[in-house]
Amino acid sequence: MLSKTTITSSLAWLADVEKFLKSSGAGKEMLGQWQGRFSGYSSGQLTIEIDENHGFYSGRICVFEDNNPIGVFAANFRTDDKQPVQKLKIHVGIQRHGSANEIPSQELAQLAPNVTFPDTAHVEIVLRRRDLRVTATTFVQQQPIGKLSAVLTKGSAEKPSRLKTNRKINTWDKFKTMVGQLEPDRYVFRGQSVGFRLRTSFHRTNRRDLFRFVSIDVPQLHATVTSKTNHYFDFRDDKQYAAFCNLLQHHGYPTPLLDWTHSPYVAAFFAYRERFSGDPKRKVRIFKFDSQAWHKDYRQIYSLVNVYPHFSFMNPVALENPRALPQQALCSITSVDDVESYLETAGVQAGKSYLEVFELPYNDRVSVLTELRLMGVAAGSLFPGIDGACEELKFKNFVF
Repeated sequence: MLSKTTITSSLAWLADVEKFLKSSGAGKEMLGQWQGRFSGYSSGQLTIEIDENHGFYSGRICVFEDNNPIGVFAANFRTDDKQPVQKLKIHVGIQRHGSANEIPSQELAQLAPNVTFPDTAHVEIVLRRRDLRVTATTFVQQQPIGKLSAVLTKGSAEKPSRLKTNRKINTWDKFKTMVGQLEPDRYVFRGQSVGFRLRTSFHRTNRRDLFRFVSIDVPQLHATVTSKTNHYFDFRDDKQYAAFCNLLQHHGYPTPLLDWTHSPYVAAFFAYRERFSGDPKRKVRIFKFDSQAWHKDYRQIYSLVNVYPHFSFMNPVALENPRALPQQALCSITSVDDVESYLETAGVQAGKSYLEVFELPYNDRVSVLTELRLMGVAAGSLFPGIDGACEELKFKNFVF
């Protein structure tokens, strides 16, 4: 039989082990988009996007040096396991801003004569309780040339939404009155049937590495989807590339896009479209975004790799996408996982509030959808084809 002293000592040992595991980050996941400032022989912004795989992590490191207009230092990596401390030896390339193309050595020599660029790096990544500690030594031809260090965080993307709703606009009638008084074409809208955080479908998966999405997912989908469309999407044309990604989004593939509409009533339809039961206090969400002010204050970027964090709007051509026009659709493209925090920070910096959110009672669903149908906003008009017609008639003829 164990003595009281032995049991007490064992409990104390277990407490010490638990304390160590919590402080070291063991048991947590490196999965995420980690960002922060780095310092050392130079300074700037560091981003690490880490995907979770079976038994290991993979991802991409991007180093944006201050006052370096030439390019971005980038490296892909894969770990051997999922331990909270990782030591990596990686190839480093200097690539163009906004693309994953490495800059040829001859061009580098012309752009920055007498400048030595690293070709490899030894990187240590330590997962701690609230952050990621990164240290790196860079080399050229096996000779060390400098050290960097950073403490990175990944924001609150996986936490519940903390957006404060407009409590004055809390009914369908008040919402209609409000949108009827808005300046035309200034705002865009988004409807959600649930109150989850504003976040792209891509970032809601176990994926964060946007380079992997662009270099593997999109070409793979292009080879498959193009065989089922009448139009061949030419990726040398940026407009066709955007149209293809938007087509994927509209057909349920996870992308770093968010759907928006110029119509507050279309947004309301999507907020109320799904049927739920059980919670009489349930709310739906409608977002209103001042896109006119956002375009004026922030440069719009349409790339996902080798770019600083951004949130941008675009109007893709509706190729093979008959839903886009009746839905008055546009979309945002973002390299950011934690969109809500990013927009909040941008608003504070500009002294503006770009995003506003309204919560309306779900119990009004039938009356709201009936009114929207009389306005021409219904499944039959928003989803051209048999599926849309059946959905609209199902709502009309059955209690849903």
